[in-house]
Amino acid sequence: MACIIRLTDGSFPDPHKNYNKGEIMVNKGLVQTVLGPVEPEELGLTLPHEHVIVDMTLGACSSEMLIDTTESGKAAASTPEAGWEPGEGGPGTAASYRAKWNQPICLENRADVARNWFYYGMYRTTSIEDVIYEANLFKRHGGGCLVDQTPIGLSRDPCGLQQVSRATGVHLVMATSYYTNEYHPPEVADMKIGGVQQRIMRDLEEGVASGVRAGIIGEVGLCANMHPDEEKVLRASARAQRASGVALSIHPGWGPDAIWEAVRIVEEEKADLSRTIMCHVDHRLASKPGPNSFDPEPFLELAKTGMYLSFDCFGWEESYRQRGKVDVPNDAIRLNEIMALVEAGHESRILMSHDIALQHWHRKYGGHGWQHIPETVTALMRYKGFDEGLIEKILYKNPQEMLTIA
Repeated sequence: MACIIRLTDGSFPDPHKNYNKGEIMVNKGLVQTVLGPVEPEELGLTLPHEHVIVDMTLGACSSEMLIDTTESGKAAASTPEAGWEPGEGGPGTAASYRAKWNQPICLENRADVARNWFYYGMYRTTSIEDVIYEANLFKRHGGGCLVDQTPIGLSRDPCGLQQVSRATGVHLVMATSYYTNEYHPPEVADMKIGGVQQRIMRDLEEGVASGVRAGIIGEVGLCANMHPDEEKVLRASARAQRASGVALSIHPGWGPDAIWEAVRIVEEEKADLSRTIMCHVDHRLASKPGPNSFDPEPFLELAKTGMYLSFDCFGWEESYRQRGKVDVPNDAIRLNEIMALVEAGHESRILMSHDIALQHWHRKYGGHGWQHIPETVTALMRYKGFDEGLIEKILYKNPQEMLTIA
């Protein structure tokens, strides 16, 4: 098992400083949760990419910064698949957008929310009461740990995470770093790479509110055309990963080119690719018809880097939402993609999760919830030939090893 080095005050050492032997303690590898470090085996079934408490209405998609003022918003609003007709009162007007934004979820609009959630103010899961309810459902179905990949700028709530963990007994891991450029706090623009790295290291070493320490770096947000500040954050995050041994998680832009650009930057910064996670591969890598209704080659090629491939959109069954050249798969196709990696010997590089960040994905509001994988997907895995050892490897051991500080 990997070991970590801690100072006598429990913090991680600065790799640029010299320490006397007497000032260093060497412990077994641990996982940093919001309630303190734990042994990896204590985590149980782990979902490595979720958003426990998050508010994405603070960025480009908010009632104050209307989606139709952004290029992506204009494009989304004008597509027939969005269910809108162009013209007065349509999605191109602030009034119509605000009207939908302020609607609560109900039976009458639930289907439209699922299809056009970018027009509704559901970009948040901030109710502690709701989150405790969902986490208890997850625990009831055998869940043990949720990794909250909500970085700085998305209303990360360290004290709220502690409250949820204490109330439910579910282990929670907090993240650090920054998401895509539109969600960066204003100060990021003026920071150098070293300043961003220092901010990340402070979350890892000293912690934030109530001394809560981050246990993962991410999800570092990148757009298809990477913004200079996004590249700066990625380089700083890669350096922090190299210095700390904490895993690095990357939210890439759309398409294979964006993924490989991120890989290039991480390699340039000499970060550890085996401690790096490429998120959303199930709807970021191009797909074309093949024997199993997908082309395994892009997944196999990425797996050769030694990175973790995170299939973290389980429960997304949104075939009507076209993601460029990538067809959004259903859970059955996701498992076909995973089995292709297993058959090629990459079973240690696979992670599975839901990436729940919107209110309507919670079970309380008609969604699949965090229990979807342990309750439903595991049954589908068995039907598709995943044996119990392989299921345990992917849902227990892989995320535990990923979270263990090296």
